Amino acid sequence: MQLRPQLGLLGRLIHRELLDRYRGSYLGFAWAFVMPIAMLAVYTFVFGFVFRARWSGSGDDPFQFALFLYSGLVPFLFLSDLLSRAPTLLLQHGTLVKKVAFPLPLLGVALTASAAVHMAIGMCLLIGFSWVALGRVSLWALLAFPIALPLVIVGVGLAWIVGSSAVFFRDLAHAIPAILPAILFLSPVFYPASAVPPEFRTWILANPLTTVIDNIRNVVLLDTGPELTTLTAGLAISALVAGFGWLWFKRLAPGFADSL
Repeated sequence: MQLRPQLGLLGRLIHRELLDRYRGSYLGFAWAFVMPIAMLAVYTFVFGFVFRARWSGSGDDPFQFALFLYSGLVPFLFLSDLLSRAPTLLLQHGTLVKKVAFPLPLLGVALTASAAVHMAIGMCLLIGFSWVALGRVSLWALLAFPIALPLVIVGVGLAWIVGSSAVFFRDLAHAIPAILPAILFLSPVFYPASAVPPEFRTWILANPLTTVIDNIRNVVLLDTGPELTTLTAGLAISALVAGFGWLWFKRLAPGFADSL
């Protein structure tokens, strides 16, 4: 009986997250489309025409290389967006924190859902750009959205962990921007996971982004099916992260009101 009111509240929180992000801007929600398009154009020029970088199997077409690069950036930008905003998750909702009856974990879910909406837009643009550049898009591409599910589940867990920890450890807001470049270069965004030396590959494969990025490239750009074994393992790890995040959040929750 309590599920429906909480779902309604969650919907309002997600709506507010999306509105607040672009509040006061002239383009509003259109920025969710403008930024990925501008980013793809810049990366195509820099890596495709200036550095003349090429992806293994993509031929000499700079636009194809840009698509491989962009397919890795879409999941990373989801995680980057989430982690950048998670430290203020509870700090900017002090009045809600002090309301005993308010379900605070929903704030982390709403933040993750807001970032997931932008990732879904990025996926749609990736599929559209692939159709233009490659002249084809298979039905496998539709699996790009469910393939990202493990990353979304990880995102919920990280939102709970970072958001609750930042109440007591305010330095997290400054530490996250320093950590994100390391996550970017330790994820197969600029390179395929197969290019990593064998002695380091286990660590790269432990990164939740790796499975998602590789499988998105498989279904959208390579017209092959996803690797079910890695996806299943990724989903299991994601559930563990989310479970730990929930326990961590509940463990710290009694001290929120006093610290704020």
